[in-house]
Amino acid sequence: MLRGSGSLGVSRVNTKKLLCRASSGQAPRYDVDKMMAKYPIGLEANGFKVQRVVVVPEFSLTAVELSHERTGALHLHIDRDDKNNVFGIIFKTNPPNKTGVAHILEHTTLCGSEKYPVRDPFFKMLNRSLANFMNAMTAHDHTFYPFATTNKIDYKNLTDVYLDSTLKPLLREEDFQQEGWRLENENLKDKESPLIFKGVVYNEMKGQVSNSSYFFWIKFQESIYPSLNNSGGDPTKITDLTYWDLLDFHKQNYHPSNSKIFTYGDLKLIDILEKLNKNFKNFGKRSNKNIVKKHMPLLESKNIIIEGPIDTMVPLDKQFKTSITWYAGDPKDVYNTFLLKILSTLLNDGHSAPFYQELIEKGIGIDFSINSGVESMPEINLFTVGLQGLNEENSNKLEEIINDILIKVIEKGFESKRIQAIIQQLEISKKMESAEFGMNLLYSLIPGWVNDVDPLEMLKFNETIAKLNKDFIKKGDKIFIELIEKYLIKKPNFKFSMKPAENFQDLIIKEEQLRLNSKIKNLNDNEKKLLYERALKLENLQNEKEDLKCLPTLTVNDIPTRGDFVKVDVNENNITNSKCYKRFSPKTNGLTYFRALKTLGTEIPVDLIPYLPLFTECLTNLGTTDKSMSELEEEIKLYTGGISSSVSVSSSPFNIDEPILRFVLTGVAQNKNFNSVLKIWNTLLKETDFEKNLSKLSILIKSLANDNLNEIISSGHSFAKSYSSSKFSSKAVIDESLNGIKQVEFLNKLNKWNEEGLLLEKVVPNLIKLQELIVNKDNFRIMLTCDESIALTNEKLADDFINGLPSRTGKINSDKPTWSSLLLPSTLTKGSRFKNLIEIPSQVNFTSLSRPGIPYVTKDGASLQILSQILTFKKLHKEIREKGGAYGGGSSYDAINGIFNFYSYRDPNPTNSLQQFNDVMNNYIDKSFATTESFALLEEVSDDSLITTRDLDQAKLSIFQQIDAPISVREEGLNYFVHGINDQIRQERRDHLLNADLNDIKSAAEKFLVHGEGPTSEVIIGTLKDEDSKLISKKSGWNKVKLGVFD
Repeated sequence: MLRGSGSLGVSRVNTKKLLCRASSGQAPRYDVDKMMAKYPIGLEANGFKVQRVVVVPEFSLTAVELSHERTGALHLHIDRDDKNNVFGIIFKTNPPNKTGVAHILEHTTLCGSEKYPVRDPFFKMLNRSLANFMNAMTAHDHTFYPFATTNKIDYKNLTDVYLDSTLKPLLREEDFQQEGWRLENENLKDKESPLIFKGVVYNEMKGQVSNSSYFFWIKFQESIYPSLNNSGGDPTKITDLTYWDLLDFHKQNYHPSNSKIFTYGDLKLIDILEKLNKNFKNFGKRSNKNIVKKHMPLLESKNIIIEGPIDTMVPLDKQFKTSITWYAGDPKDVYNTFLLKILSTLLNDGHSAPFYQELIEKGIGIDFSINSGVESMPEINLFTVGLQGLNEENSNKLEEIINDILIKVIEKGFESKRIQAIIQQLEISKKMESAEFGMNLLYSLIPGWVNDVDPLEMLKFNETIAKLNKDFIKKGDKIFIELIEKYLIKKPNFKFSMKPAENFQDLIIKEEQLRLNSKIKNLNDNEKKLLYERALKLENLQNEKEDLKCLPTLTVNDIPTRGDFVKVDVNENNITNSKCYKRFSPKTNGLTYFRALKTLGTEIPVDLIPYLPLFTECLTNLGTTDKSMSELEEEIKLYTGGISSSVSVSSSPFNIDEPILRFVLTGVAQNKNFNSVLKIWNTLLKETDFEKNLSKLSILIKSLANDNLNEIISSGHSFAKSYSSSKFSSKAVIDESLNGIKQVEFLNKLNKWNEEGLLLEKVVPNLIKLQELIVNKDNFRIMLTCDESIALTNEKLADDFINGLPSRTGKINSDKPTWSSLLLPSTLTKGSRFKNLIEIPSQVNFTSLSRPGIPYVTKDGASLQILSQILTFKKLHKEIREKGGAYGGGSSYDAINGIFNFYSYRDPNPTNSLQQFNDVMNNYIDKSFATTESFALLEEVSDDSLITTRDLDQAKLSIFQQIDAPISVREEGLNYFVHGINDQIRQERRDHLLNADLNDIKSAAEKFLVHGEGPTSEVIIGTLKDEDSKLISKKSGWNKVKLGVFD
């Protein structure tokens, strides 16, 4: 998997349900008696009755469980002093088959309701709200609809929309066809063009199954838990779903009796209950038919082998994925499940873990498989150890190898220090606050809650840790040895393997064509005519002007004119020539957060830039001359809450042609152990030994190169944007080398050298050179976030850390050329146009079109950011998603780096999307800005042809959702520390955004998009259909890049 940083610290056992802390800070002692008196058991209000109350002082929260008397709906309310209030409604939705009915219903539910009878009120609320989170998701046996906002009116508005959308949706057949699937002429302007499958979810899932790790995981789930059908939908089965099936599934499942409601924050519970009761009161009580699905009996070991796609970035002889799974008890036993997760951490995570040492380090596989670890299914815990990147021989022997390792573990046991380190990590993570505490809590509780696991038991963190400490004192590592003996050793297991099929993609295409032929072979001319007319009807509906007055909305007046800024003190040390940024906060809960940032100049040769991500990973994965990585990792986990290193680049906020490359170190520890963070970093920076730890380097490169294809398929639009903008921005050229397709190609090259035994010759010297260039005291600045009482001590320790680094050797030649002159293509001229097709095996595509913008501090930069939101909501969502069938699409503006991007995601029609992007620049913008006289007539009517002040205001709301979203204490002041954007600059930017009018937006659009003389860059990532391939030819200026070295 492609990674951008090296890190060590909090381990895989950091389950969200236990380890999140919110931003309420180090408050006075939580008053348990007061909270119990606030919610007396048996209290009745607005149709609800309080059933149970649990106070959790360690998280300063009170959990209140209620039931709705009339319908039986269950409601869990978390009372907490946190203004980031959360709402979620959850339905148990066991899918009856693999047609994706639950997933498609999730989409169509949000396409209009009785109270809000407009197309897609969910999407339209995205720019009528200040919510920092809005979504809807389908899991394997439940569907949920959450949001989070700090605005009380917003909370009320969104609760209304969510409840009406889920309980009283319109579920029009046209929405089913748009969001689910349909048969339609490929070209709507030509009724003789061939019929093909279209639909948003259909294309979304085609994209999902193009990811080999997802394909392995979903086939594993279907095999080991066959009663749980594929809720997302198997593309080969989605086209069997009928509209009537959808209506029936909603009728059966979307009822208050089958729902659970989660609310969190500082809002009054009585007001929330009133809203819920108003929506529930016309429903009666149903018996719950949505039972917990039973698992398959595993009385003897089973072995399943399937075929899957080849990963062209992995050696051809290492294409197998194989896992071994055991049943491991009932998820309702919360403590036992907790212990299993710690056991999984002991066995799998880190350089001292037996499975890592014996399976990864010894080359049995490249990395653990996606299903490795402990997963709580509806009725059983699954304990899985799996690998990817195996050859056939090791795949066949994996069960035997794992069994031998477990026998050795039982004989040898676990070192006490490793267990103590995990407990230490748990204690630190309890203190680490999170701005998304409420949402994280919702996500962690739901899977168990819908399957009868007690959510109140899952909240009792201190009780769980206290029991673990008591058992550890009494029994030591036998707690975990007994789990191995009880569930794993000599017990029936489920072996699941996926072997490569060279013609897999061809089989997928052939299957779709056969399925399509079976749908259309018996259609007569009249039926084909009806399909064509139905498609035109859908298109007319998509183009229809709507009256949107029914939708609730906030206004620009709800956005504070003044930003919420925090004080950051800055001291300069003349001895070390470094700066120390200090953020004092009582919300640190006895922790110190540390960041060290070094600005890298052109002393870093261009050819070494791609090595920087590998260099940062090496620091926390190789080891030093005197210490193994296992020994170092033990220190890190015993004395810190984790450390990490990374490299990043951005443009100057004052000049987009000035790239700033940064090397960053981070760490967190309890105040008493802060010096341990610095000592460990001092050791790693100075003494990491690349040559001595060559075998570790080999393992690391294999791991980094592994799964990159799946990473691209998962986030293809981001890769497309990066590659596209790298053709004219020096910052983007560097970023592409560090994180984009170029980095993937680079890792592929390193991995090939790795296979050929050339690391010592070709790679190690470059890493040593980077160590010499980076590890010195020049150009460092430090940021400390801690309590003020410890600040002076911490600052002295940090100064000593910088001063203890070596001085730079040699002088930098100030006459060296800039990165801009070194990196940008010599052919770059005004009006240049770049077109690149990145070929990867995928059923869907990703696109981007990029244009250069202007620096962060400018008024036009703010206008371009607003414009990107207007174009997304006003034009592109409809053209790319609703009509084009892509899972997502729109435009965005990278404010710091000054790049305007158009993009599409999981797109079946990439050339059409690029045509839409060009049409927006060449035609739409020039004609779409409404005149002053027409504004009043258009304010509440959806008219895609004109951009009005209403669109302007809604774009501002969508931008400030993220600008004003709550952040954790460790993120406070980072804009100033990293980018030099102080409060004055942030406020000026805020003023530019709030004060921009339509003339400003139009002027910026004309300057940079319509009449802009800057270069344009277009990218497609994927596998094109024949029709698209004809358009993408060398004659039209397209350059083709085939990604992969082992194909």
